[in-house]
Amino acid sequence: MKYKVVATDFDGTFLLSNKTISGRNREAVEKCKRYGCIFVGITARNLSSIKAVCDIGIFDYLIINNGTYIYNVKEESGEYVAYLDRQIVEEITNSFIDESTGIDYCSVNKYYSNKTKLAKQRPFHLEINNFGQVDERIARINIYGKTNEDVYRFKKAIDEKYPELNTITMMDTDLSSDRRWVAINPGNCNKAIALKKLTADVGCKMQDVLYFGDATNDIEIITQAGCGIAMGNAIDEVKAAANDVTLSNDEDGVAYYIDKVIDE
Repeated sequence: MKYKVVATDFDGTFLLSNKTISGRNREAVEKCKRYGCIFVGITARNLSSIKAVCDIGIFDYLIINNGTYIYNVKEESGEYVAYLDRQIVEEITNSFIDESTGIDYCSVNKYYSNKTKLAKQRPFHLEINNFGQVDERIARINIYGKTNEDVYRFKKAIDEKYPELNTITMMDTDLSSDRRWVAINPGNCNKAIALKKLTADVGCKMQDVLYFGDATNDIEIITQAGCGIAMGNAIDEVKAAANDVTLSNDEDGVAYYIDKVIDE
Protein backbone atom coordinates (compact mmCIF):
# COMPACT_ATOMS: atom_id res chain seq x y z
CA MET A 1 0.00 0.00 0.00
CA LYS A 2 1.81 3.14 -1.19
CA TYR A 3 -0.47 5.63 0.61
CA LYS A 4 0.04 6.51 4.26
CA VAL A 5 -3.36 8.18 4.71
CA VAL A 6 -6.71 6.99 3.37
CA ALA A 7 -9.44 9.59 3.73
CA THR A 8 -13.07 9.61 2.71
CA ASP A 9 -16.11 11.82 2.59
CA PHE A 10 -19.24 10.40 4.26
CA ASP A 11 -22.58 11.01 2.52
CA GLY A 12 -22.66 9.76 -1.03
CA THR A 13 -19.21 8.21 -0.57
CA PHE A 14 -18.42 6.02 2.45
CA LEU A 15 -22.04 5.75 3.58
CA LEU A 16 -24.68 3.83 1.67
CA SER A 17 -27.74 5.82 0.61
CA ASN A 18 -29.55 4.47 3.70
CA LYS A 19 -26.86 6.23 5.81
CA THR A 20 -25.13 3.08 7.06
CA ILE A 21 -21.65 1.64 6.47
CA SER A 22 -21.49 -1.59 4.51
CA GLY A 23 -19.63 -4.62 5.77
CA ARG A 24 -17.29 -4.46 2.80
CA ASN A 25 -16.33 -0.86 3.57
CA ARG A 26 -15.66 -1.80 7.19
CA GLU A 27 -13.38 -4.59 6.01
CA ALA A 28 -11.58 -2.12 3.76
CA VAL A 29 -10.81 0.08 6.76
CA GLU A 30 -9.27 -2.87 8.58
CA LYS A 31 -7.16 -3.70 5.52
CA CYS A 32 -5.86 -0.13 5.43
CA LYS A 33 -4.90 -0.29 9.08
CA ARG A 34 -3.10 -3.61 8.61
CA TYR A 35 -0.93 -1.82 6.07
CA GLY A 36 -0.23 0.90 8.63
CA CYS A 37 -2.46 3.53 7.03
CA ILE A 38 -4.14 6.31 8.98
CA PHE A 39 -7.89 6.32 8.22
CA VAL A 40 -9.65 9.70 8.23
CA GLY A 41 -13.32 10.61 7.82
CA ILE A 42 -13.93 14.07 6.35
CA THR A 43 -17.44 15.48 6.22
CA ALA A 44 -19.79 18.43 6.43
CA ARG A 45 -21.49 16.58 9.31
CA ASN A 46 -20.76 17.50 12.91
CA LEU A 47 -19.52 15.02 15.51
CA SER A 48 -22.93 14.09 16.91
CA SER A 49 -24.32 13.53 13.43
CA ILE A 50 -21.46 11.16 12.61
CA LYS A 51 -22.02 9.22 15.84
CA ALA A 52 -25.69 8.85 14.87
CA VAL A 53 -24.79 6.86 11.75
CA CYS A 54 -21.67 4.89 12.71
CA ASP A 55 -19.19 3.79 15.34
CA ILE A 56 -16.50 6.46 15.09
CA GLY A 57 -13.99 4.01 16.56
CA ILE A 58 -13.19 2.71 13.09
CA PHE A 59 -11.54 6.07 12.29
CA ASP A 60 -8.24 7.47 13.52
CA TYR A 61 -9.29 11.08 12.92
CA LEU A 62 -12.39 12.98 11.87
CA ILE A 63 -12.46 16.33 10.09
CA ILE A 64 -15.93 17.80 10.54
CA ASN A 65 -18.08 20.76 9.47
CA ASN A 66 -16.32 21.04 6.11
CA GLY A 67 -12.86 21.33 7.64
CA THR A 68 -13.36 23.63 10.61
CA TYR A 69 -12.55 21.06 13.32
CA ILE A 70 -10.13 18.12 13.64
CA TYR A 71 -11.02 15.36 16.10
CA ASN A 72 -8.59 12.72 17.39
CA VAL A 73 -10.83 9.69 17.89
CA LYS A 74 -8.48 7.71 20.16
CA GLU A 75 -7.77 10.66 22.44
CA GLU A 76 -11.38 11.91 22.28
CA SER A 77 -10.18 15.47 21.82
CA GLY A 78 -10.15 18.03 19.05
CA GLU A 79 -9.24 21.50 17.94
CA TYR A 80 -10.80 24.22 15.83
CA VAL A 81 -9.11 25.07 12.57
CA ALA A 82 -11.42 28.10 12.37
CA TYR A 83 -14.92 29.28 13.25
CA LEU A 84 -17.25 32.03 12.06
CA ASP A 85 -17.34 35.52 13.50
CA ARG A 86 -20.59 35.85 15.44
CA GLN A 87 -21.35 39.33 14.18
CA ILE A 88 -21.05 38.22 10.56
CA VAL A 89 -23.35 35.25 11.20
CA GLU A 90 -25.91 37.63 12.71
CA GLU A 91 -25.62 40.00 9.75
CA ILE A 92 -26.09 37.16 7.24
CA THR A 93 -29.05 35.87 9.22
CA ASN A 94 -30.75 39.26 9.19
CA SER A 95 -30.14 39.59 5.44
CA PHE A 96 -31.50 36.19 4.38
CA ILE A 97 -33.85 34.80 7.04
CA ASP A 98 -36.97 36.28 5.42
CA GLU A 99 -36.12 35.14 1.88
CA SER A 100 -34.79 31.72 2.81
CA THR A 101 -36.72 28.63 3.81
CA GLY A 102 -34.38 28.18 6.77
CA ILE A 103 -30.86 28.61 8.13
CA ASP A 104 -28.80 25.98 9.99
CA TYR A 105 -26.04 26.92 12.43
CA CYS A 106 -23.57 24.08 12.96
CA SER A 107 -21.32 23.68 15.99
CA VAL A 108 -19.07 20.76 16.91
CA ASN A 109 -21.94 18.74 18.34
CA LYS A 110 -25.21 20.49 17.44
CA TYR A 111 -27.31 21.76 14.57
CA TYR A 112 -29.56 24.73 15.28
CA SER A 113 -32.30 25.14 12.67
CA ASN A 114 -33.86 28.58 12.37
CA LYS A 115 -37.24 28.85 10.62
CA THR A 116 -37.31 25.12 9.90
CA LYS A 117 -39.79 22.56 11.24
CA LEU A 118 -37.84 19.37 11.75
CA ALA A 119 -39.39 16.15 10.47
CA LYS A 120 -37.29 14.10 12.91
CA GLN A 121 -36.40 15.20 16.43
CA ARG A 122 -32.86 14.37 17.56
CA PRO A 123 -30.96 15.43 20.69
CA PHE A 124 -28.30 17.18 18.61
CA HIS A 125 -30.69 18.87 16.13
CA LEU A 126 -32.65 21.70 17.68
CA GLU A 127 -35.37 24.02 16.41
CA ILE A 128 -34.83 27.68 17.30
CA ASN A 129 -36.72 30.90 16.65
CA ASN A 130 -33.76 33.25 16.35
CA PHE A 131 -29.98 33.24 16.26
CA GLY A 132 -29.83 34.72 19.76
CA GLN A 133 -30.67 31.27 21.13
CA VAL A 134 -27.28 29.96 19.95
CA ASP A 135 -24.64 30.49 22.64
CA GLU A 136 -21.62 28.59 21.25
CA ARG A 137 -19.08 28.87 18.45
CA ILE A 138 -20.49 28.34 14.98
CA ALA A 139 -18.28 26.51 12.49
CA ARG A 140 -20.63 26.52 9.49
CA ILE A 141 -24.02 27.79 8.40
CA ASN A 142 -26.35 26.49 5.69
CA ILE A 143 -28.88 28.70 3.94
CA TYR A 144 -31.77 27.10 2.03
CA GLY A 145 -33.82 28.73 -0.73
CA LYS A 146 -37.19 27.97 -2.30
CA THR A 147 -35.42 27.31 -5.61
CA ASN A 148 -31.88 26.63 -6.78
CA GLU A 149 -31.95 30.05 -8.43
CA ASP A 150 -32.51 31.57 -4.99
CA VAL A 151 -29.52 29.64 -3.66
CA TYR A 152 -27.20 30.89 -6.41
CA ARG A 153 -28.45 34.44 -5.81
CA PHE A 154 -27.78 34.11 -2.06
CA LYS A 155 -24.26 32.86 -2.75
CA LYS A 156 -23.49 35.71 -5.14
CA ALA A 157 -24.67 38.31 -2.62
CA ILE A 158 -22.64 36.76 0.21
CA ASP A 159 -19.52 36.49 -1.96
CA GLU A 160 -19.80 40.16 -2.88
CA LYS A 161 -20.30 41.41 0.67
CA TYR A 162 -18.08 38.89 2.51
CA PRO A 163 -15.30 37.87 0.07
CA GLU A 164 -13.26 36.61 3.02
CA LEU A 165 -15.70 33.75 3.64
CA ASN A 166 -15.65 30.33 1.97
CA THR A 167 -19.04 29.76 0.34
CA ILE A 168 -20.07 26.81 -1.83
CA THR A 169 -23.32 25.39 -3.15
CA MET A 170 -24.04 21.90 -1.89
CA MET A 171 -26.38 19.07 -2.90
CA ASP A 172 -27.04 15.47 -1.83
CA THR A 173 -25.60 13.21 -4.52
CA ASP A 174 -27.21 10.09 -3.07
CA LEU A 175 -30.76 11.49 -3.26
CA SER A 176 -32.95 11.92 -6.32
CA SER A 177 -33.55 15.60 -5.59
CA ASP A 178 -31.24 18.23 -7.10
CA ARG A 179 -31.98 20.68 -4.28
CA ARG A 180 -29.00 22.85 -3.44
CA TRP A 181 -28.10 25.08 -0.53
CA VAL A 182 -25.35 27.54 0.37
CA ALA A 183 -22.76 26.30 2.88
CA ILE A 184 -20.71 29.04 4.51
CA ASN A 185 -17.44 28.36 6.31
CA PRO A 186 -14.76 30.67 7.70
CA GLY A 187 -12.37 32.06 5.12
CA ASN A 188 -9.21 30.11 4.36
CA CYS A 189 -10.86 26.99 5.73
CA ASN A 190 -12.05 23.92 3.87
CA LYS A 191 -11.60 20.15 3.89
CA ALA A 192 -8.28 20.33 2.05
CA ILE A 193 -6.74 22.92 4.36
CA ALA A 194 -7.72 20.88 7.43
CA LEU A 195 -6.38 17.65 5.94
CA LYS A 196 -3.12 19.37 4.99
CA LYS A 197 -2.76 20.48 8.63
CA LEU A 198 -3.54 16.97 9.90
CA THR A 199 -1.12 15.25 7.54
CA ALA A 200 1.64 17.63 8.61
CA ASP A 201 0.86 16.92 12.27
CA VAL A 202 1.23 13.15 11.73
CA GLY A 203 4.37 13.46 9.60
CA CYS A 204 2.84 12.97 6.17
CA LYS A 205 2.17 15.05 3.06
CA MET A 206 -0.87 15.47 0.81
CA GLN A 207 0.89 13.34 -1.82
CA ASP A 208 0.65 10.45 0.69
CA VAL A 209 -3.19 10.69 0.68
CA LEU A 210 -5.72 8.50 -1.13
CA TYR A 211 -9.05 10.39 -1.00
CA PHE A 212 -12.63 9.54 -1.98
CA GLY A 213 -15.36 12.12 -2.58
CA ASP A 214 -18.49 12.95 -4.52
CA ALA A 215 -19.52 16.60 -4.10
CA THR A 216 -18.44 20.22 -4.52
CA ASN A 217 -16.75 20.43 -1.12
CA ASP A 218 -14.49 17.50 -2.08
CA ILE A 219 -12.90 19.09 -5.14
CA GLU A 220 -10.06 20.83 -3.26
CA ILE A 221 -8.85 17.55 -1.77
CA ILE A 222 -9.50 15.62 -4.99
CA THR A 223 -7.08 17.95 -6.78
CA GLN A 224 -4.47 18.15 -4.00
CA ALA A 225 -4.28 14.55 -2.76
CA GLY A 226 -1.73 12.09 -4.05
CA CYS A 227 -4.68 10.27 -5.59
CA GLY A 228 -8.18 11.76 -5.66
CA ILE A 229 -10.98 9.35 -6.50
CA ALA A 230 -14.52 10.32 -7.54
CA MET A 231 -17.43 8.06 -6.72
CA GLY A 232 -19.52 6.66 -9.56
CA ASN A 233 -22.40 8.78 -8.28
CA ALA A 234 -20.27 11.94 -7.96
CA ILE A 235 -21.21 15.17 -9.71
CA ASP A 236 -19.53 15.81 -13.04
CA GLU A 237 -17.20 18.52 -11.66
CA VAL A 238 -15.71 16.04 -9.18
CA LYS A 239 -15.25 13.36 -11.82
CA ALA A 240 -13.50 15.85 -14.07
CA ALA A 241 -11.09 16.82 -11.28
CA ALA A 242 -10.34 13.27 -10.11
CA ASN A 243 -7.46 10.96 -10.96
CA ASP A 244 -9.90 8.10 -11.38
CA VAL A 245 -13.56 7.12 -10.86
CA THR A 246 -14.69 4.16 -8.78
CA LEU A 247 -18.08 2.50 -8.31
CA SER A 248 -20.97 4.29 -6.58
CA ASN A 249 -21.44 4.50 -2.82
CA ASP A 250 -24.16 1.83 -3.01
CA GLU A 251 -21.74 -0.48 -4.83
CA ASP A 252 -19.03 -0.16 -2.14
CA GLY A 253 -16.91 2.04 -4.38
CA VAL A 254 -14.48 2.93 -1.57
CA ALA A 255 -13.77 -0.71 -0.70
CA TYR A 256 -13.57 -1.66 -4.38
CA TYR A 257 -10.85 0.91 -5.05
CA ILE A 258 -8.91 0.19 -1.87
CA ASP A 259 -8.78 -3.49 -2.87
CA LYS A 260 -7.60 -2.43 -6.33
CA VAL A 261 -4.77 -0.29 -4.87
CA ILE A 262 -3.70 -3.08 -2.49
CA ASP A 263 -3.64 -5.62 -5.32
CA GLU A 264 -1.45 -3.31 -7.36
